[in-house]
Amino acid sequence: MIYTITINPSLDYTVDTDLVPGQINRTRSEAIYPGGKGLNVSLSLQRLGQETRALGFAAGRIGQTIRDLLDDLGCPHTLLDLPSGQSRINVKVRGAMETAINGCGPSLGAGDLVRLLELLEDVQRGDAVVLSGWAQNISFYVSILQQLAETGCMTVLDCSGEALWQCLSCHPFLIKPNLTELGALFGVEDLEYEEGVELAHQLQLEGARNVLVSMGGVGAFLLTESRELYIANACCGPAVNTVGAGDSLVAGFLTGLRQTGEFDKALQMGVAAGCATAFNDWLGTREETMALMEQVHVEKTEL
Repeated sequence: MIYTITINPSLDYTVDTDLVPGQINRTRSEAIYPGGKGLNVSLSLQRLGQETRALGFAAGRIGQTIRDLLDDLGCPHTLLDLPSGQSRINVKVRGAMETAINGCGPSLGAGDLVRLLELLEDVQRGDAVVLSGWAQNISFYVSILQQLAETGCMTVLDCSGEALWQCLSCHPFLIKPNLTELGALFGVEDLEYEEGVELAHQLQLEGARNVLVSMGGVGAFLLTESRELYIANACCGPAVNTVGAGDSLVAGFLTGLRQTGEFDKALQMGVAAGCATAFNDWLGTREETMALMEQVHVEKTEL
C-alpha cells in the first residue's frame, strides 16, 4: 500500500481566461478538481494501477466536496473531519501567463496530530508513505516521520524550505525538490544541473537517503545513497499544465520502483508520468504515461 498525506487539501478551481486586472473577466472554460500535492500523488498512483489511500484533513462543506470528488474518481481516502473552518479553495488561472491564488485553509491543533498518527498505526514495513505539500506546522511533519521511521516503511518527502531542512534528520528514503527549491535551500539562484548534483549530495550529508530533483522541461536527476547518478531527459510536447506534474513524477517513480526494483526504470516512468500530466489539462493517465516511456532516456554515472 502507498499512503499519501495531505495536511491541507484543496478544491482547485481552474479557469482558462486572459486575465485583465481591474476588469470583469469571463472564462473560456473551467473545471473543478480535488487538489493538494498528496491527493495528486494518490490520484496519479491510482491511474498507474497502484494500491493507494489518501490521508489528511477536511473541513466544512468544501471539505465534504473534496471527499465527494475523490469518491467519484474512485480514490480511497480517509480525510479526518475538522470541527471548524473550511477547507481551502485554490484558483488556477490559465492564460497568457499561469497565475495561482491559493487559499489558507483551516488551522490544526495538537489533537489533530494525534488523530493522524493513530491512522498511521496501520502502516507496515512493506508500505510507502508520501508526505508532501506546505508544512503549516513543521514539528507536525517531524512527528509523522519519526513515527514512520519505527515501522521501517519507505518514506517520501516533498516539501521545501525550513520544513525540508528540519525533516532531513528523520532520514527519509526519498526527497523530491525541484531545481529552484534546491537552490533556494542554499541561497543559490538560477541553479545549474552540475551544481545541483553537488547540493543534492549536501542534502544527503544532512540525512536524506535518495534525492530526486525535477528540472521542468529539461527532465530530472536522481542521486542515490550509493552515489549513483541517474539523469533523464524530458519528453517533447506542448506544456499545457504545470500543476501536479511533480506529483505525477513521484507517483510514476514509486510505481516503477515497485514494479522493477531498479532506479533507472523508476526514473524513466516518473519522468514519463510527469510529462503526461504537463501535456494535459489535469493528471495524465496510465496509457499516456506508457506512450511516452520510449522518449525518456536514462543515463547512469557513478560519482
